[in-house]
Amino acid sequence: MTQTPNNKQNPAVNFVKNMTVKNWIAIISAIIVLVFILQNQQRVRIELLFLNMNAPLWIALGVVLLIGWIIGRFSFRKR
Repeated sequence: MTQTPNNKQNPAVNFVKNMTVKNWIAIISAIIVLVFILQNQQRVRIELLFLNMNAPLWIALGVVLLIGWIIGRFSFRKR
């Protein structure tokens, strides 16, 4: 029977202990995004001027979010 010394901990325990708040926020955000994608698989019709297309709802919302982020990023005024 072999025993591990008390000064060595399980690597998984060390990993969790060394995680910062930013790491936890990233993990929780990734889980929320995954749940969002899985719950919004239905296809929707998108009409923009003369363009008509069908796409999953999560892609349509993601594209709108990305466009909004880009507009906000370029409209920021530097003082």
